[in-house]
Amino acid sequence: MPLRTLFAGRKENDLFKTCHYLLESLKINFTTRGLSETLQHHVEYPSLLSLKDTLSEYGIESAAIEKGAHSYEAFETPFICSIQQEGWHMAYFTIVTRAEAGRIEYLDPLTDKLQQLPLEDFEKIDKHILLLLDTDAAKHEKNYAANRKIQRNNLLAGRVPLLLAFAAIIFAAVRIYTHAAGILSWCSAGFLLSSFLGLVISSLLIWNEIDAHNPFIKEVCGGNSKKLNCNAVLSSAGASLFGINWSVWGFSFFASFFSAQLLFPADTRFMLIWSALSLLAAPYILFSVYYQWQIVKQWCPLCLAVQVLLAVNALIAGAFLWGTPVAVTDIAPYSVAVTLLTGLLILVLTNTIIPELRSARDGRSYEMKWKKLKYNPEIFQALLDKSDRVNISADSLGITVGNPAAANEIIKVCNPYCGPCSKTHPELEHIINNNPDVKLRIIFTASGEDSDKRTFPVAHLLAIQEKYGSEKVQQALDDWYLAREKNYETFALKYPMNGELQTQREKIHAMRNWCDAMKIRATPTIYINGKELPDNYRVAELKNFF
Repeated sequence: MPLRTLFAGRKENDLFKTCHYLLESLKINFTTRGLSETLQHHVEYPSLLSLKDTLSEYGIESAAIEKGAHSYEAFETPFICSIQQEGWHMAYFTIVTRAEAGRIEYLDPLTDKLQQLPLEDFEKIDKHILLLLDTDAAKHEKNYAANRKIQRNNLLAGRVPLLLAFAAIIFAAVRIYTHAAGILSWCSAGFLLSSFLGLVISSLLIWNEIDAHNPFIKEVCGGNSKKLNCNAVLSSAGASLFGINWSVWGFSFFASFFSAQLLFPADTRFMLIWSALSLLAAPYILFSVYYQWQIVKQWCPLCLAVQVLLAVNALIAGAFLWGTPVAVTDIAPYSVAVTLLTGLLILVLTNTIIPELRSARDGRSYEMKWKKLKYNPEIFQALLDKSDRVNISADSLGITVGNPAAANEIIKVCNPYCGPCSKTHPELEHIINNNPDVKLRIIFTASGEDSDKRTFPVAHLLAIQEKYGSEKVQQALDDWYLAREKNYETFALKYPMNGELQTQREKIHAMRNWCDAMKIRATPTIYINGKELPDNYRVAELKNFF
């Protein structure tokens, strides 16, 4: 596999890159945080369906078709497809920006640059499933300003530790070259660099411990090679000491080593200790190479990189001890105690945290599997069938929004001043706006009495429906439920009425009687095709079924 694919990222990144390029080309306001979360929270992520539904959140409708015998030039660009070149271990999604004059222009999923190929060459790498796009109604990201602020804060928080780490390395290097000379200066700088590289490589080994199936780690460890396999080596019987994996020992060693070089640069006492430890660790090089070569008969590239660094450290240690007049008595008890306690602390913390991180990873995996099970339409329908049913017709009650002839009906029983009812309103409206086969019926719990503050906004909404129709009442529902403060006087001024409110009392009484007969005790109460929404489903999850 070409080296450039090593850092191409995981498969799901091609979905993100494809969406990112499309949204940028359309000049849509979006954040990488919002786009990434929408993709990753999809129950079928990563898949073409997750990409399709994510684009729908930005107002971009799409349809997947088989290319068949049609020419690429017959399809309107841009469109999305899946390609796999020779040497790629999997297919990647890409976006085709132009197809004309016998050539096709597409976004290379590995380099993020536009490439051109003759149509016949592209035909050979294409999987022949196209996602055609309708970008006419493209819209900006929901909660764009809030997401942008969160993203900016997260970016800053993520960069600070890296900046501090590099600043510490620079200060340590300056300290070495201003307070040391000769062999001490060069050996200190060598230890600083080798310990940093060792920490990076051993961190990848720890990552392998946590998630051995991560595509990036698998590529670093040789991909599909039969001879290169980090996991085979690290999970073998001889890959531990005192029950602790060698990767944990290695990380603890290099983390302690690097910490000493940062905190005590060019300090002869610590240089002497780490020179001795580097020489003591050198025989492990022979054991590791022999174990991989003759016992496991597979190679761990990361482990070999660690052995190279251990060898470099041993050479630096030999040069330091050879060129520096030191004695065993120069080893200070304080330096030994600091080194020992630091190493043990990192060892214990690392060995404790790894199982927790592995459990968290497994938890995310189980969550995705649970969601796939939960959002299975057959299971959802089976749970619906066991729920309480609407045994009294509601056909003439409330406000109806959406296609009156829709085959599916959602009934929402609500209170106009109910906070949770307000939160569910945009979620239900999203469903009916994006699915012409679903209609929404809203039934209110108002009593119809003048002493009940719910009566007046309900009467007004009913009057708007009676006088102006479904489209106008949908707008009025938005104005009421999406307002920060529900002020009836302000709402009434926007939709003036002349006596129509008094004719709505009978309708309100009918809704109240229905609610009493159905024993409605809380709002919102949701019914799907005459069956109550099961307790373990939220309204926001209904978009997975409609």
